[in-house]
Amino acid sequence: MPASTALHFETIARAIAFVRAHPHLPPEAVAEALGLDRVRWRRVLAEWAELTPERFVHCLGRAYARERLSLTPELLPETLASAPATAGQARAGQLTWEAMPPTEQRAAGHAIELGHGLVVTPFGDALLAWTGRGVCHLAFRCTDEAALLAELHHLWPTAALVRDDAHARGLAQRIFPSHSPSTSATAAARPSGAVDATDADRGGVRLVLRGTAFQVRVWSALMRIPRGHLLSYRQLAALLGMPAAPRSVGSAIAANTLGYLVPCHRLIRADGDVGEFRWGSERKLAMLAWEAS
Repeated sequence: MPASTALHFETIARAIAFVRAHPHLPPEAVAEALGLDRVRWRRVLAEWAELTPERFVHCLGRAYARERLSLTPELLPETLASAPATAGQARAGQLTWEAMPPTEQRAAGHAIELGHGLVVTPFGDALLAWTGRGVCHLAFRCTDEAALLAELHHLWPTAALVRDDAHARGLAQRIFPSHSPSTSATAAARPSGAVDATDADRGGVRLVLRGTAFQVRVWSALMRIPRGHLLSYRQLAALLGMPAAPRSVGSAIAANTLGYLVPCHRLIRADGDVGEFRWGSERKLAMLAWEAS
Protein backbone atom coordinates (compact mmCIF):
# COMPACT_ATOMS: atom_id res chain seq x y z
CA MET A 1 0.00 0.00 0.00
CA PRO A 2 1.65 3.26 -1.12
CA ALA A 3 2.13 5.81 1.66
CA SER A 4 0.11 8.39 -0.27
CA THR A 5 -2.91 6.06 -0.26
CA ALA A 6 -2.99 6.05 3.53
CA LEU A 7 -2.12 9.70 4.00
CA HIS A 8 -4.99 10.89 1.81
CA PHE A 9 -7.71 9.62 4.15
CA GLU A 10 -8.09 12.86 6.10
CA THR A 11 -8.80 14.69 2.83
CA ILE A 12 -11.18 11.94 1.72
CA ALA A 13 -13.10 12.12 5.01
CA ARG A 14 -13.48 15.89 4.69
CA ALA A 15 -14.73 15.45 1.13
CA ILE A 16 -17.30 12.86 2.21
CA ALA A 17 -18.59 15.12 4.98
CA PHE A 18 -18.98 17.96 2.46
CA VAL A 19 -20.82 15.79 -0.08
CA ARG A 20 -23.18 14.51 2.60
CA ALA A 21 -23.96 18.08 3.67
CA HIS A 22 -24.36 19.31 0.06
CA PRO A 23 -25.65 16.32 -1.94
CA HIS A 24 -26.93 18.37 -4.88
CA LEU A 25 -23.75 20.32 -5.67
CA PRO A 26 -21.70 19.23 -8.72
CA PRO A 27 -18.55 17.09 -8.22
CA GLU A 28 -16.24 20.00 -9.05
CA ALA A 29 -17.54 21.87 -5.97
CA VAL A 30 -15.74 19.37 -3.72
CA ALA A 31 -12.25 20.51 -4.74
CA GLU A 32 -13.13 24.14 -4.03
CA ALA A 33 -14.54 23.24 -0.61
CA LEU A 34 -11.30 21.40 0.23
CA GLY A 35 -9.13 24.29 -0.90
CA LEU A 36 -7.59 22.24 -3.72
CA ASP A 37 -7.38 22.90 -7.44
CA ARG A 38 -9.18 20.35 -9.60
CA VAL A 39 -5.99 18.73 -10.87
CA ARG A 40 -4.73 18.11 -7.35
CA TRP A 41 -8.12 16.71 -6.24
CA ARG A 42 -8.16 14.30 -9.18
CA ARG A 43 -4.65 13.17 -8.25
CA VAL A 44 -5.65 12.55 -4.63
CA LEU A 45 -8.60 10.37 -5.67
CA ALA A 46 -6.52 8.51 -8.26
CA GLU A 47 -3.80 7.73 -5.73
CA TRP A 48 -6.24 6.77 -3.00
CA ALA A 49 -8.49 4.46 -5.03
CA GLU A 50 -8.25 5.16 -8.77
CA LEU A 51 -11.54 7.08 -8.67
CA THR A 52 -12.59 10.11 -10.68
CA PRO A 53 -14.35 12.99 -8.87
CA GLU A 54 -17.58 12.10 -10.65
CA ARG A 55 -17.41 8.44 -9.68
CA PHE A 56 -16.48 9.33 -6.11
CA VAL A 57 -19.57 11.52 -5.63
CA HIS A 58 -21.81 8.94 -7.32
CA CYS A 59 -20.61 6.19 -4.96
CA LEU A 60 -21.68 8.25 -1.94
CA GLY A 61 -25.32 8.57 -3.05
CA ARG A 62 -28.38 6.53 -2.19
CA ALA A 63 -29.05 5.67 -5.84
CA TYR A 64 -25.74 3.86 -6.05
CA ALA A 65 -26.40 2.07 -2.73
CA ARG A 66 -29.83 0.87 -3.90
CA GLU A 67 -28.28 -0.38 -7.14
CA ARG A 68 -25.74 -2.44 -5.17
CA LEU A 69 -28.51 -3.75 -2.90
CA SER A 70 -30.54 -5.03 -5.83
CA LEU A 71 -27.60 -7.04 -7.20
CA THR A 72 -26.36 -8.73 -4.06
CA PRO A 73 -28.78 -11.44 -2.82
CA GLU A 74 -28.55 -13.63 -5.93
CA LEU A 75 -24.74 -13.52 -5.76
CA LEU A 76 -24.66 -15.13 -2.32
CA PRO A 77 -24.88 -18.86 -1.64
CA GLU A 78 -28.39 -20.29 -1.90
CA THR A 79 -28.69 -20.36 1.86
CA LEU A 80 -26.66 -19.01 4.73
CA ALA A 81 -28.86 -20.63 7.34
CA SER A 82 -26.81 -23.84 7.21
CA ALA A 83 -23.41 -22.12 7.07
CA PRO A 84 -20.94 -23.61 9.61
CA ALA A 85 -20.59 -21.58 12.79
CA THR A 86 -17.06 -22.70 13.72
CA ALA A 87 -14.85 -22.21 10.65
CA GLY A 88 -14.99 -21.17 7.02
CA GLN A 89 -13.56 -19.22 4.16
CA ALA A 90 -14.74 -16.41 1.92
CA ARG A 91 -13.70 -14.28 -1.05
CA ALA A 92 -12.59 -17.21 -3.16
CA GLY A 93 -10.18 -18.43 -0.50
CA GLN A 94 -8.59 -15.05 0.20
CA LEU A 95 -9.82 -15.08 3.79
CA THR A 96 -10.20 -17.95 6.24
CA TRP A 97 -11.56 -17.87 9.77
CA GLU A 98 -12.30 -19.92 12.83
CA ALA A 99 -14.42 -19.27 15.90
CA MET A 100 -12.70 -19.21 19.28
CA PRO A 101 -14.01 -22.07 21.45
CA PRO A 102 -16.38 -20.98 24.26
CA THR A 103 -13.98 -22.19 26.96
CA GLU A 104 -11.24 -19.93 25.64
CA GLN A 105 -13.67 -17.03 25.35
CA ARG A 106 -14.68 -17.38 28.98
CA ALA A 107 -10.99 -17.22 29.93
CA ALA A 108 -10.89 -13.73 28.33
CA GLY A 109 -7.45 -14.34 26.86
CA HIS A 110 -5.86 -16.06 29.86
CA ALA A 111 -2.48 -17.53 28.89
CA ILE A 112 -2.79 -16.05 25.38
CA GLU A 113 -0.05 -13.83 23.97
CA LEU A 114 -1.74 -11.05 22.02
CA GLY A 115 0.44 -9.28 19.51
CA HIS A 116 -0.67 -5.79 18.54
CA GLY A 117 0.48 -2.70 16.72
CA LEU A 118 -0.65 0.59 15.24
CA VAL A 119 -0.88 0.72 11.44
CA VAL A 120 -1.74 3.25 8.76
CA THR A 121 -4.55 2.17 6.43
CA PRO A 122 -6.53 3.72 3.55
CA PHE A 123 -9.14 4.56 6.20
CA GLY A 124 -6.89 6.17 8.80
CA ASP A 125 -4.82 4.80 11.68
CA ALA A 126 -5.92 1.48 13.16
CA LEU A 127 -4.94 -0.96 15.89
CA LEU A 128 -4.35 -4.54 14.76
CA ALA A 129 -4.12 -7.48 17.15
CA TRP A 130 -3.54 -11.18 16.64
CA THR A 131 -3.07 -14.49 18.40
CA GLY A 132 -1.10 -17.47 17.19
CA ARG A 133 -4.21 -18.53 15.26
CA GLY A 134 -4.85 -15.32 13.35
CA VAL A 135 -6.00 -11.70 13.40
CA CYS A 136 -8.57 -11.10 16.15
CA HIS A 137 -8.96 -7.31 16.29
CA LEU A 138 -8.91 -4.37 13.86
CA ALA A 139 -10.20 -1.06 15.22
CA PHE A 140 -9.87 2.33 13.55
CA ARG A 141 -8.77 5.35 15.54
CA CYS A 142 -11.57 7.79 16.29
CA THR A 143 -9.93 9.62 19.24
CA ASP A 144 -6.40 8.71 20.28
CA GLU A 145 -4.10 5.70 20.52
CA ALA A 146 -4.64 5.40 24.27
CA ALA A 147 -8.36 4.80 23.71
CA LEU A 148 -7.62 2.05 21.19
CA LEU A 149 -5.27 0.29 23.61
CA ALA A 150 -7.75 0.68 26.48
CA GLU A 151 -10.46 -0.99 24.42
CA LEU A 152 -8.14 -3.86 23.49
CA HIS A 153 -7.22 -4.41 27.15
CA HIS A 154 -10.91 -4.30 28.13
CA LEU A 155 -11.76 -7.00 25.57
CA TRP A 156 -8.75 -9.19 26.49
CA PRO A 157 -8.15 -8.37 30.20
CA THR A 158 -5.98 -11.38 31.04
CA ALA A 159 -4.01 -11.68 27.79
CA ALA A 160 -0.31 -10.82 27.64
CA LEU A 161 -0.14 -7.80 25.30
CA VAL A 162 3.01 -7.68 23.15
CA ARG A 163 3.65 -4.60 21.01
CA ASP A 164 5.00 -5.36 17.52
CA ASP A 165 4.37 -2.55 15.04
CA ALA A 166 6.58 -4.12 12.36
CA HIS A 167 4.52 -7.32 12.26
CA ALA A 168 1.33 -5.26 12.32
CA ARG A 169 2.50 -3.33 9.25
CA GLY A 170 3.15 -6.59 7.42
CA LEU A 171 -0.37 -7.76 8.20
CA ALA A 172 -1.84 -4.43 7.08
CA GLN A 173 -0.12 -4.76 3.71
CA ARG A 174 -1.77 -8.15 3.22
CA ILE A 175 -5.19 -6.93 4.37
CA PHE A 176 -5.53 -3.79 2.26
CA PRO A 177 -4.97 -4.40 -1.45
CA SER A 178 -3.38 -1.55 -3.34
CA HIS A 179 -5.17 0.34 -6.08
CA SER A 180 -1.90 1.94 -7.15
CA PRO A 181 -0.93 1.35 -10.81
CA SER A 182 2.71 1.28 -9.69
CA THR A 183 2.22 -2.00 -7.82
CA SER A 184 2.73 -4.29 -10.81
CA ALA A 185 5.61 -2.16 -12.08
CA THR A 186 7.56 -2.61 -8.83
CA ALA A 187 6.70 -6.27 -8.24
CA ALA A 188 9.63 -7.57 -10.29
CA ALA A 189 12.10 -5.60 -8.19
CA ARG A 190 10.73 -6.89 -4.88
CA PRO A 191 12.99 -9.38 -3.04
CA SER A 192 11.77 -12.97 -2.91
CA GLY A 193 9.44 -13.48 0.05
CA ALA A 194 8.73 -9.76 0.56
CA VAL A 195 5.17 -8.85 1.54
CA ASP A 196 3.32 -6.97 -1.18
CA ALA A 197 0.05 -5.07 -0.89
CA THR A 198 -1.60 -7.56 -3.24
CA ASP A 199 -0.74 -10.57 -1.07
CA ALA A 200 -4.31 -10.46 0.28
CA ASP A 201 -5.49 -11.43 -3.22
CA ARG A 202 -3.41 -14.59 -2.97
CA GLY A 203 -4.68 -15.62 0.44
CA GLY A 204 -2.93 -15.92 3.78
CA VAL A 205 -5.20 -13.79 5.98
CA ARG A 206 -6.76 -15.81 8.79
CA LEU A 207 -9.18 -14.50 11.39
CA VAL A 208 -10.11 -15.60 14.89
CA LEU A 209 -13.73 -14.69 15.64
CA ARG A 210 -14.62 -14.16 19.28
CA GLY A 211 -18.37 -14.05 19.87
CA THR A 212 -21.52 -16.04 20.47
CA ALA A 213 -22.59 -18.71 17.99
CA PHE A 214 -25.21 -16.34 16.59
CA GLN A 215 -22.73 -13.47 16.22
CA VAL A 216 -20.25 -15.72 14.43
CA ARG A 217 -23.01 -16.89 12.11
CA VAL A 218 -23.87 -13.30 11.20
CA TRP A 219 -20.22 -12.31 10.76
CA SER A 220 -19.48 -15.30 8.52
CA ALA A 221 -22.48 -14.34 6.37
CA LEU A 222 -21.09 -10.84 5.97
CA MET A 223 -17.78 -12.24 4.75
CA ARG A 224 -19.66 -13.90 1.89
CA ILE A 225 -20.97 -10.58 0.51
CA PRO A 226 -18.95 -9.87 -2.64
CA ARG A 227 -16.72 -6.82 -2.59
CA GLY A 228 -18.56 -3.82 -4.02
CA HIS A 229 -22.01 -5.18 -3.12
CA LEU A 230 -24.36 -4.42 -0.24
CA LEU A 231 -27.12 -5.98 1.84
CA SER A 232 -29.83 -4.44 3.99
CA TYR A 233 -30.41 -5.65 7.52
CA ARG A 234 -33.68 -7.27 6.44
CA GLN A 235 -32.06 -8.99 3.47
CA LEU A 236 -29.38 -10.48 5.67
CA ALA A 237 -31.90 -11.59 8.28
CA ALA A 238 -33.96 -13.28 5.56
CA LEU A 239 -30.91 -15.05 4.11
CA LEU A 240 -30.11 -16.32 7.60
CA GLY A 241 -33.61 -17.74 7.86
CA MET A 242 -34.66 -15.09 10.40
CA PRO A 243 -36.79 -12.59 8.42
CA ALA A 244 -38.44 -11.22 11.57
CA ALA A 245 -35.20 -10.54 13.45
CA PRO A 246 -33.33 -7.67 11.72
CA ARG A 247 -32.69 -6.03 15.10
CA SER A 248 -30.91 -9.12 16.38
CA VAL A 249 -28.75 -9.05 13.27
CA GLY A 250 -28.03 -5.37 13.91
CA SER A 251 -26.92 -6.15 17.48
CA ALA A 252 -24.46 -8.77 16.18
CA ILE A 253 -23.11 -6.24 13.70
CA ALA A 254 -22.57 -3.70 16.48
CA ALA A 255 -20.46 -6.23 18.41
CA ASN A 256 -17.98 -6.70 15.57
CA THR A 257 -14.43 -5.59 16.47
CA LEU A 258 -12.79 -6.77 13.24
CA GLY A 259 -13.37 -3.70 11.12
CA TYR A 260 -13.21 -4.05 7.33
CA LEU A 261 -12.25 -7.76 7.54
CA VAL A 262 -15.68 -8.71 8.86
CA PRO A 263 -17.31 -6.25 6.45
CA CYS A 264 -20.18 -4.79 8.42
CA HIS A 265 -19.71 -1.69 6.23
CA ARG A 266 -21.47 -3.66 3.47
CA LEU A 267 -24.68 -3.65 5.47
CA ILE A 268 -26.92 -0.58 5.00
CA ARG A 269 -30.55 0.44 5.33
CA ALA A 270 -33.10 -0.65 2.74
CA ASP A 271 -33.65 2.93 1.53
CA GLY A 272 -29.97 3.29 0.63
CA ASP A 273 -28.99 5.32 3.70
CA VAL A 274 -25.58 4.25 4.97
CA GLY A 275 -26.76 4.01 8.57
CA GLU A 276 -24.53 3.90 11.64
CA PHE A 277 -21.02 2.52 11.90
CA ARG A 278 -18.82 1.78 14.89
CA TRP A 279 -15.97 3.87 13.46
CA GLY A 280 -18.00 6.71 11.92
CA SER A 281 -20.31 6.99 8.92
CA GLU A 282 -17.72 8.94 6.87
CA ARG A 283 -15.30 6.04 7.26
CA LYS A 284 -18.03 3.59 6.25
CA LEU A 285 -18.73 5.57 3.08
CA ALA A 286 -15.01 5.73 2.39
CA MET A 287 -14.84 1.94 2.51
CA LEU A 288 -17.76 1.64 0.11
CA ALA A 289 -16.20 4.12 -2.32
CA TRP A 290 -12.83 2.35 -2.05
CA GLU A 291 -14.44 -0.99 -2.90
CA ALA A 292 -16.47 0.53 -5.74
CA SER A 293 -13.25 1.25 -7.60
